Amino acid sequence: MPTDTIVASPAITVAYVGGDASLPIPEQATYAVDRLESLLPSLRGQKFFGTVVDGQYRACVRLGSEVDEKVVSDLPNFGLPAGRYVHRRLVDWDHDIELLVSTVNELVNRPDFDPTRYVIEHYRSHTEVVIRVPVH
Repeated sequence: MPTDTIVASPAITVAYVGGDASLPIPEQATYAVDRLESLLPSLRGQKFFGTVVDGQYRACVRLGSEVDEKVVSDLPNFGLPAGRYVHRRLVDWDHDIELLVSTVNELVNRPDFDPTRYVIEHYRSHTEVVIRVPVH
């Protein structure tokens, strides 16, 4: 049984690479993540996120001391909203992408889900992700 935690998250400013909204989300995500990672000299120390905005998947990296902002200066910026989120940690999700999809679907059906903010994937490593679903 997964353990969910409710946390207050600050707003996070990110640079992002967006997918082609005419494609399915998994195809967009693969392209956007690969493109974003190819722009960075190192993945170590970076804070990566993913979200869907108006049907477009956005692979994001937090702006701040860990990222050389000159490297991502040509990318659009975006704000991940502050607020209360339910967090669920997934390990080895990369071996079962459907687990990520089913987890998001389950969490957005909570009675306290806040549809005015974005569901956020916080990638802690290639094998660990935290799903953040906004709640009231």
